[in-house]
Amino acid sequence: MKTYRSLKEHVYDYIASLINEGKLSAGDRVSEQSVCDAIGVSHTPVREALIQLSSDGYLDNEPRRGFKVKGFDEDSAREIFETIGPLDGQAARLARPRMGAEDIRELCFLVDSMGLAIEQGLLNNYDKLQRDFHEYYAVRCGNERLHQLLHQLNRHFIRHDYAQVSREEARRLVGKANDEHRRIVELFERGALNELSDYIRDVHWDVRNAKFTTW
Repeated sequence: MKTYRSLKEHVYDYIASLINEGKLSAGDRVSEQSVCDAIGVSHTPVREALIQLSSDGYLDNEPRRGFKVKGFDEDSAREIFETIGPLDGQAARLARPRMGAEDIRELCFLVDSMGLAIEQGLLNNYDKLQRDFHEYYAVRCGNERLHQLLHQLNRHFIRHDYAQVSREEARRLVGKANDEHRRIVELFERGALNELSDYIRDVHWDVRNAKFTTW
């Protein structure tokens, strides 16, 4: 399912990638002109993206001083987990009657792809794939307001701070998360709607994992 992406969205993703890769950290200022020069766009989409990033909580917009990277602390992460868990579970519940065998196969493919990324130590690839996994059923839930709300909440997980643990521990953590993805697919296959939504809410979005999304 292809969707049109505006220039603002491309700029948004570019700035997000700078944060995700550690090229911009909390407290750093974002140069509007530098972004324009780097990706060859005008000031308008850059300004729009900066405003959106500020609205989403990534940047502080300081009058006459521009935009500064805000950061994302553990309290904020915990609040997002507490909010997104029930909503993601409800999206899965609503999506299941609208999904067929091909959709289940696609979810299986994403889980397998995440497993391969983990084996190869490609944690950034894993992060992208797990976003695709949740987006796959959210977009099929039949409730566009819910889908957009989830999309906005997921934007807060602009990066995962795996640097605070060893590489072995990071792989263990993402491996555990992918085992949960596999369990979610099993519940989709069975059509166990109550168990599916409860598992996503209470296990997959366990607030104890929130600390790994701070930056």
